Amino acid sequence: MIEALPLSSQPTPRELETALRRRIGWICQATRFSAVIFALWLLYGLAAYWSDVAAIDAHHGHMLNKDLSQIEPWQQASAFAVQFVIWLLAAYACYSAWRLFTLYLDGRIFVLDSALWLRRTALFGIVAQSLDIATRPLLSVLLTLHFPAGQKLRIVSVYLIPNDLALLLLLFGLLATAHIQKTAAEIADENAQIV
Repeated sequence: MIEALPLSSQPTPRELETALRRRIGWICQATRFSAVIFALWLLYGLAAYWSDVAAIDAHHGHMLNKDLSQIEPWQQASAFAVQFVIWLLAAYACYSAWRLFTLYLDGRIFVLDSALWLRRTALFGIVAQSLDIATRPLLSVLLTLHFPAGQKLRIVSVYLIPNDLALLLLLFGLLATAHIQKTAAEIADENAQIV
């Protein structure tokens, strides 16, 4: 049986906030900086990949079973542009994660603002991942446009990998959690107004 502490030994709100920061502060800081590093790492990876014909041929050429060593610079730039649009959405998801964990660091965990930033993180992640999957056929067409017309060398490739589905499942789980937290925060606000 748990006994209530005497009123004089109840922690003050300031003490509770300090204890909370001590417990979750390092997690919040690590997640905030990880979000920034992840967004920058993705951008660097995209720029490095789409500027290297050998890497494009090794990956996409192998996947399409075509020799892509003669692709034109405009094809590389077009493919990068498609991927850059997706990166912008992923970068906003990372920014949303930064804002979310900043609120957590400030002790604003079960409030409406936090639920909305969690929702934005999930939604922009879902849109970015869905567009990544949806634009794969476009990329395969872009990368095979240098082949002469009339030959059966141009390809439209549609595929999914297990990581796509795993990431979407995780993001939909975050979206559901955001909805639950938003509902709980709204109920808590209503109860606070009644009292």
